[in-house]
This record gives sequence, structure tokens and C-alpha cells, in this order.
Amino acid sequence: MQARARQAVKAFDLLPVLDYKSPSGTPTCLTVAGNDVYVGYSTGHVRHFLVSSSTSASGRTKYQVRYLDEMIGSKKSITKILVAPTIARIIGLAENQVFVGDMFSMVGAQSYGRSTPKNVTFISVNEASTSYDLEIAVCQARKKSVLLMMVTSERFITKQEIGNLQAVPQKVLWHGSVLLLAYEGYYSVYNLMSRTELELFPYNTTTTSPLMKTLGEGEIYMNGDGLGMIVNESGDVCRAPIAWVNQPKFVCYSKPYIIGISQTSIQVYSLLDQQLKQKSGFNDASSAADFNGNVFIVTEEQIYMLLPVPAEEQVERLLDSGNLDQAMALAEETLGNMTRSKSSRLKALRQRAANMYWTRGELEEAFSLFTQTQTPPADIYSLYDTLFRDTSCEISVAGLPEEKRQEYHVFLLQYLSKSGIRTEELNTIEFKLVALTDPDKITDFVKEKRSMDMKSVVSFLKNHGFLYLLGEYYASCGFVQEAVEQWRELEEMKAESRDPRYPGLGCIVRQLLDTNIQAVIMSNVEWLISRDPDKTLHLLISTTAELNNDHILSLLGERPLHIIAFLEELVINRGTEANRYHTQLAQQYLSLLLSPQTSRTRALHIRKKLQAHLLTSDKYAVSLILNKIQGTVLKKELAILYGKLQEHEKALKVLVYDVHDVKSAEEYCREWPSGRKELHLLLLKIYLNCTQPDLRDTLLERAVEFLNDRSSVFNYSEVYKIIPQDWPIALIEPFVYRSLGCQAHHYRTSRIIKGLSELEWARMRADRVSFTKRLVKITSGTYCAFCFHPFSDSNCSVATSGEVYHTQCISQIT
Repeated sequence: MQARARQAVKAFDLLPVLDYKSPSGTPTCLTVAGNDVYVGYSTGHVRHFLVSSSTSASGRTKYQVRYLDEMIGSKKSITKILVAPTIARIIGLAENQVFVGDMFSMVGAQSYGRSTPKNVTFISVNEASTSYDLEIAVCQARKKSVLLMMVTSERFITKQEIGNLQAVPQKVLWHGSVLLLAYEGYYSVYNLMSRTELELFPYNTTTTSPLMKTLGEGEIYMNGDGLGMIVNESGDVCRAPIAWVNQPKFVCYSKPYIIGISQTSIQVYSLLDQQLKQKSGFNDASSAADFNGNVFIVTEEQIYMLLPVPAEEQVERLLDSGNLDQAMALAEETLGNMTRSKSSRLKALRQRAANMYWTRGELEEAFSLFTQTQTPPADIYSLYDTLFRDTSCEISVAGLPEEKRQEYHVFLLQYLSKSGIRTEELNTIEFKLVALTDPDKITDFVKEKRSMDMKSVVSFLKNHGFLYLLGEYYASCGFVQEAVEQWRELEEMKAESRDPRYPGLGCIVRQLLDTNIQAVIMSNVEWLISRDPDKTLHLLISTTAELNNDHILSLLGERPLHIIAFLEELVINRGTEANRYHTQLAQQYLSLLLSPQTSRTRALHIRKKLQAHLLTSDKYAVSLILNKIQGTVLKKELAILYGKLQEHEKALKVLVYDVHDVKSAEEYCREWPSGRKELHLLLLKIYLNCTQPDLRDTLLERAVEFLNDRSSVFNYSEVYKIIPQDWPIALIEPFVYRSLGCQAHHYRTSRIIKGLSELEWARMRADRVSFTKRLVKITSGTYCAFCFHPFSDSNCSVATSGEVYHTQCISQIT
């Protein structure tokens, strides 16, 4: 026989296992049970053969068939043989006659007698039977009926008769609760439970012979016109039809293949996809049968075996040829429910197929198989790393479009997330994939502070140009200086060369603020000032780190506004006690205020700050600032400095005579921290004793208003001494009433305080009297609480707590 493989898989090897020239006529039928093969002949003989196997030195299995015995079942041609191994019986059909014999001795059984059915056209075994005895379906010609019978070791027993059929069935197949019937021209299904019959589909009797075959798992094959229909027990089509190249005479089944044997060929189709897998030329097949996956074919001169190629070998060949879908479908079908060793082999095949799917870019299929095999994510990453680094690989990174590369990244990232495994290696892999797929999430990733291979991560980020993310990673690991240096390099690059994710200098300032490391800030502050003084100032006034303030001030030397802002932070917000900073702040205010380049609006704002600083601070060098202000137009500031030197009269005269700002003078008196009554009295004297004729009348009027102002506070007795005697009472009536009210209030308050003091003194005297009247018992066991010696007489002193002392001891205590 010449074999011609049509597909990449070779499912069977055709082996001749016995050459013989039968003296018993032409083979007409064949059945197999285990290692026993029975062949029926046209002469009525049934011959028994035994199949044996052996393993050669090379490990290959060899099969041999030898003739054992024969029997004459009938004088007519044998059309059907059934075997019942449990009762050791062989049942044959020869032109409407049924005979029974012993399947081992090949001697006819005479005990069946009248129980043997008559006028039989076809017999079929119940393929789904679980009974110990053989269950068969018997077609009877005359009655147009089918008998369901049980064959025991001694007789036939009729269980049920299905009568009144449409015609005499040419063939019948009994499968559990249904009968599949082949009439002339069509098929039907008969339900034994509901006793209903349903016509299925027709066939052409001139070109097609009726043929039915149980395929396992409730599927049944039916021969159609050029097609093989596969139905379930209800008669419904459950798979796509088999498109035979040559209409078969016999059909056998070896999971997952259906084998059709025609006059000129053997055709092997897969039930998984209904496609032709193997076709071989073969002539003159007389009959064929299968048992446990082994297929036997008999001709007039030989017996052949269709020996299945091991499933693993078939799968390997399909994988080698790149037919991954077919390979995995075959592996799942043939190895899915095997022993542990087979299961481990299936896992290895799945693993190999997954790797091939991965390399081909069929990621969904790869993901499914990787999940089934529970492949460690690190192993998948090794494939990924090879694919994307090795240019000799069949598909390298250079040959993949960006979209496809992203698919790989997303796939592996999803697999890592699903696995739930967290190791340093896997964390490193996940970090890289997040950086490739969604760099915006990398910041959140590094905040989790997972353990990763730092050297690998740094190398990856540099190689892929993720220089900003490299800084983020350094910072998350605590290497703040390295992070800042990385971002400094980005900042100094040209804009078109920078990492597009770099947000600008603000990220450096933000990082320095988050960490507040003094050494890192000081090592970068000069560079930061040169790049962006405003953001640097924000860093300097916001950080909690202890900085070298003098060095920072020297770096800010030519930026007066920034110096002022920094000094204000030190002096006003942080309350530094260093005199030099208070003095320097005042000097900076003066320099900026007296500069001709300062705008009027800014000058007014700076002057208010200077006045507030001069008034509230006691730490600056007053004489130094006074020397700088003298001779300028800053008269109010000069007055404040005189006040700091306790020269209040000079201060007030400057405000009244030089500045002509009596309101400021009065505010000076009200806002000065101490001695307000004396300052108000001093200002009143300046009003009343004005030496400038052009101001005298104005100041006298202001003196009256000043006296009558409720916010002014005085020592009233001193005021009455200096006000002119010729002033009418009505002129200063508000002052008089206020002073009298204050005097009355003072008088009443002093009387109340005196009364309360006298009451407290009286209470204390009463307590003293009551205490001195107490009796104190002095005995020989009484000791002084100070010297711890006994008393020699009754002279003693008693404390309010009850302790007793010698009179000389109490004087030492007090």
C-alpha cells in the first residue's frame, strides 16, 4: 500500500499483521474483542485469530496475528458477527438465520433452541449497555419490527418489541434509550421512552449504502450522500459533516479520528475540525472493525492494523510544522483526562505551544496556555527579553510596530497582575512594563516602595530614555542627591532633547521640600538660584531644614527683593534672635526705599514694612540705622529710632515740627509699648509750648482736641498743672468729665480694695487667736519636729500644721 500524507500530521501507520490464503472463501465481516479477532466468510465459516504484541530492541512495538480455530456457523454467507466477552459467546447472522457459539472453543451452542429469533435481517449490539449479558437489537423482516433482546449464556430473552414500523429497517443501531433506523432512502430515530419516531434525513440508495457507527460520548455517525453526518442521540446534528473524498464502505473510530475505508483508499478525518488529516491508497478491503482505538482491516489475503501514532508524537509534529491550533486541540482531546504522567506531558506541550504563540504574537492564545500551565512570570519575561533584545530572533523589536509592542507589554503586565506573585525580580519586571505602557503611573508605583533590582531598573530607565522617571526612582529609594543630579542634567539639556515627561525645575524644588535634607539643599542652592530665584526662594522659606543662612544671603547678594523675602522669613516668621539679621533687614529696606529705581507704589509698601520693623524689633543696631536715616526724608522712621533710644521728646518734635504730622505723633504715643501716660503728657507739653509762631495756634487747637479725645490717657493731676489757667472749663469739658469720672472710679476702687484687705486681716487675726487658744499636751514622749529632742519644760511653739518645736528651734527655722 502506498501512503500519501495530505497534511502535516500522520495519525496512523498501516501494518500488515497476517498474510494468509483462506480456504474458507471470501471474508464478509469482521469483529474485534480485546486481542481476539473474528472473521466471517462467504462459506459460513467463522475464523478466530489472536493478536499479540512485542517490543523490539529499538523500543518499537510489533504486532502479530495468528490463527487459532474456526467454526461453521452456517452454510450460507456470514453477514454480521457480534461478540459477548462476559458470557463467552459469539453471535452471527447468515441470511436471516442467527447462530451462537463459544468464542474460545469455537463450538456451536445448542442450548438456545427455540429462543433464537427467526427471519432476522440485521442485528446490532446496544453500545451504551451496562448489563452483564449482551443486549442486541434484532430486525425481523416479516413483522416490520425490531426486537430488543438480552442474550444470556443459555438463551435469548425478548425485553421489548418495537412493532408497526414504517418498513423493515435495513440497519439498526441501538444506543441507550434510542434506536437509529436506516430505511430504504432515509434515516430515522425512535425514542424508546416516548415511543415516538422522528425522520432525520434522506440518502440516495443508488450511490450510498446505509451505514451507522457509534463514535463515543453520545455521538453517532450516519452515511449520507458524499457526506458523513454526525448526530447526537436525539438525532440533532452536533458537528459539521465529514466531506468524504471517496464514499466509504466501512467506518471506524479511533479518538479523535474517524476513518473511512472505501474501495480505493483509507481516509482519516479529525472530529475536532472535520478536516482530512491523512489519506492512503488501499484496495479490496473486505471488512473493517475497531476496538480501543486499534483498527483492523481484512482482505482476501491479509489482515492489516491501522496503528495510531502516539498522540504526543502527533502533537509534536503539528507543533514543529506550526499548526498550533490543531496541535492543542488534539492534545486536549487525547491527553486531557490521562494519568499523571500523561498530564505532565500535556503541560509540557501546552508550554511549548504557549511559547510559540507568544513568539508569533498571538497573545490571547499564549495567555490562556500560560495560565493553564501556571507558567512563572519570570519565565515569560525571559521570552519577552529575548524577543525584544535579540535581533537574530525571528521577530525582534526592530520588526514590530509600536502598537504590537504595546500589546506585548500589556499582556505581560496583565499576567503579572493576575499571578499575584511579588518577588524582587517580578517587581522589577512589572516596573519596567508600567514604564513602557503607562509612564504616568510609574510615580504611584514607586511610592509603593517595592523591593526591586536597582541596578537593572537604573539600566533600563537609562536605555529607554526615561531620565525623569530615573530621578523619581532614585528619590523613592532615598538617593535624593542622585535624583536631583539626574534632574539637573535634564534641566541643562536643550528643550528638544529633554525627556518629555520632565515637568521642569519645580520637581527638584518639590523633592527637596519633601525630604528637607540640609546637605542636599545646600549643595544645590547656588545652582537653583542661578536657574530660577523665585522657586529657590520658595524652597528656602518653606523648608524646615537648618540652613546656612549667611551663605544663602551671600548667594542672593544682587537680588534685594529675594534677600528681603528671605530675611523676613527669618526675622518675622521664624523669630530669629540674631541681631545681624534684624539689622540687615532694616538696611535692605532702607537701600531699596532710597533707591531711585524703586517705583512709588513699591516704595510706599516697603516704607510701611520698615516702619513696622523699626517699631516692633528690639534686635537691630539702632545707632547704625539712625546714622543712615539722618539727613533723609524719612522723618517718621527717624522719630521711631529716637524712641528706641528713649529720646521720646526728640521723636515727638520731629513728628510735630518737622513732619507736621500730629496724627503720627499721637499714634506714636498710643502704640509705644510702655509709658503711654508719660508720652501723652510729653506730647501735650509740646503742643502747648510751641516755639514756632506759625504753628502755635494750630497746635493749641490740637492740644484741646488731644485732651478731649477719649483714646488719650493722662496722669490727670499733672495735666491740670500745665494747662493754661485762662482756659474756660467749657473748652475742655469732655476732658474734665472724663478726669473726674476716672478720679471717682479710682477713689471707689481704692476704698473697695481697702475694705477687702481689712476684712482679710480680720479673718487672719481671728484664726490666729483661735489657734493660740488650743491646748498642747507635752509629755516625755513629745519630741521637737526640728531637733528631735524631748521637751524639758512647757515652753514650746506650735505650727499651723500641728507640729511642736522648741522656742529656740523655731527661731532658727524662721
